Amino acid sequence: MKLETLFNPTVKQPVWAVLSTFAVCLALAFPPATLAGPGHDHGDEHSSDASSSEGSASPRFVISSDLFEAVGIVKGKTIEIFIDHANTNAPVENATLELELNGNKVPVELHAVGEFDAVLPEALTKEHSETPISVAMTITAGDQVDLLAGELTLAHNDEHHAEADAHSHGLEYALYGLAALLLLGLVVFGLKWRKKQLIAKGGK
Repeated sequence: MKLETLFNPTVKQPVWAVLSTFAVCLALAFPPATLAGPGHDHGDEHSSDASSSEGSASPRFVISSDLFEAVGIVKGKTIEIFIDHANTNAPVENATLELELNGNKVPVELHAVGEFDAVLPEALTKEHSETPISVAMTITAGDQVDLLAGELTLAHNDEHHAEADAHSHGLEYALYGLAALLLLGLVVFGLKWRKKQLIAKGGK
């Protein structure tokens, strides 16, 4: 159906045709992708927070000093730790790492240049599902030695994500409802306008 004939008073058109035409226009104007809320970033980019980054896909910590920056990302039962130079963000070569969680030493394994893996003790995950875990790291690179301290929060922000998703979907539904009301108003206006034109034409 052509838009220029939609409200032509000389052309009799069923209501469903008018509705379908407006529905197509509405779908083109408000595609689902534009109504969906922002999604969330699930990458492993370093955050500027000193603790778990809010809204991140995985719990993490970021601890920095004048010499080094350490980023720890929890993936399942493993903590991936990245050690960079603070001033260049380049991975620290030939670095050694000693890790303590809540005062207990945790073995680490060198995975790549400036990258270490550690197994998160199961007892800590049970005891600190909602409370922070203290993190202490001793980093040695040549004649440079530094002690970094911070906290890791294992609370996964699932509730935060659920709330954000609910808010996002709520906004999406509200926009759909508004669009539906707009569609209804346009249809009613169009039908009344066409009826008025027919009456005016018949009175001539």
